[in-house]
Amino acid sequence: MTRYKVVMLDFDGTTACTVPAIYHAAKRMLGLHGYEVDKDVVYKNFALALPFAFRCFSGDDSIDDDTIEQMIAEYNHIYKEEAEVLIELFDGVTETLDRLHKAGVKIVITSNNVQPVLRRLTTNLNIAQYIDDIVSVEDVVNVKPAPDIALEVLRRCNVEGEEALVVGDATLDMDMGREAGCDLCGVSFGSHTPEMLREKGAKYIIDHFAELEKIVLG
Repeated sequence: MTRYKVVMLDFDGTTACTVPAIYHAAKRMLGLHGYEVDKDVVYKNFALALPFAFRCFSGDDSIDDDTIEQMIAEYNHIYKEEAEVLIELFDGVTETLDRLHKAGVKIVITSNNVQPVLRRLTTNLNIAQYIDDIVSVEDVVNVKPAPDIALEVLRRCNVEGEEALVVGDATLDMDMGREAGCDLCGVSFGSHTPEMLREKGAKYIIDHFAELEKIVLG
């Protein structure tokens, strides 16, 4: 019997190392609009949904919604055409997801990214066969750190919060899972430090993705 029936798995910074790709595309796109991008700012805030991310990366909260929409289109084009080749899974992801899947654990990607990108990347990285569902910005009113995405997963999987484990690299992942009543697992190799994740309620901290198997299966 597994300890958790459902694993809610963040993608960027938790499952795959996407930050170099995000930085490349954001720097190129924002440069077209006259903004300089600080690499450290991107690396600490890449988990934000794109409208919030672009205002954060540029340091300009006054960018209007129409311009944001244009920026998203430009960014997505650059990301797909130039940056996705930079993306790699973290060590142990494929093997761990395979074991969890075979054990009957439902694996759901929970992300502030968008469905087309997540579906394309999970396919290209050869892990789509292990993913039972993807819940992202298109599926909810409020994105992370609000609990909406996690609550939608609980509803779809028909499980209680204590039967699900939220895995993420950012404090917004922990906020989302905590407010939905789930257990929390932080990873030490993403955007936020283990101390920051523990302060948000992380029950577990892992240094390698493969450590997730023992936590979930018991």
